[in-house]
Amino acid sequence: MSSDNRWLRTARLELAYFSGGTWLVSRTTAGAGAVLRFERVRPRRKGAFQPLKHAEITPVFLDKMIRALKRWGYDIVALDEACERAVRLAEDRRFACLTFDGAWKDLITHAYPVLARHGVPFTVYVASAFPDGLGEAWWLALEAVIARESRISLVIDHREQRFSVARPAEKYELFAYLWAWLRKLPPAERSIAIRDLCSRHSVDLVALSREAAMDWADIAQLAADPNVTIGSATVHYPVLAHLKDAEAQREIAMGKAVLETALRRPVRHMA
Repeated sequence: MSSDNRWLRTARLELAYFSGGTWLVSRTTAGAGAVLRFERVRPRRKGAFQPLKHAEITPVFLDKMIRALKRWGYDIVALDEACERAVRLAEDRRFACLTFDGAWKDLITHAYPVLARHGVPFTVYVASAFPDGLGEAWWLALEAVIARESRISLVIDHREQRFSVARPAEKYELFAYLWAWLRKLPPAERSIAIRDLCSRHSVDLVALSREAAMDWADIAQLAADPNVTIGSATVHYPVLAHLKDAEAQREIAMGKAVLETALRRPVRHMA
């Protein structure tokens, strides 16, 4: 298997996901190791409406998790080594591989100090449009609009729709409905829809997206650390299954090419 496609080997691993209150690694059923997937790492927030909380852990939790893995005898390894171990005969010591999707700003501000203090390797997957200032974090914009408004209007399937969401339960219900609808739209249509929603309710989509994402200086800082692997998360972070083959291939190829140009090194992994 070529190095460009080595990331496909991770499908052979036992996959595990850590959240703030969930621990899914079983010591009795674990295989060679586990790839642990994270998104946001930041201090706990206040507020009754937090529909994206499932994608967050706190720096304190990250620290405790790393300490637990070391205490339990796991080898915390880089993604290259995880791919190699996944196809070798089982070893006495299992491994854990830490990955972070999206290259969000809180990785550099909240997670990186914890990871550097422990001296553990990790992988961050970058969607290249975001450090370029062109990415649209539509899910964050949707959360921001619903959090602050009690009446929301937008166009769905060419019809004006209006929603009253005064209570948290109503806000969660509307978020789930609109998130599912937006996620299935082609990228160009989703961009039009979220821009219209933000314009109607005075949310600055561009500023919100830029504030949430790392810039190229942040990524260069991480790339200079030998414990950090930079992988690609395409260009715009789309749901590839919802794209035509040619569009999906273009997202994959361009995301890799942009990263390799910026970092001046091969990018061997994609998520």
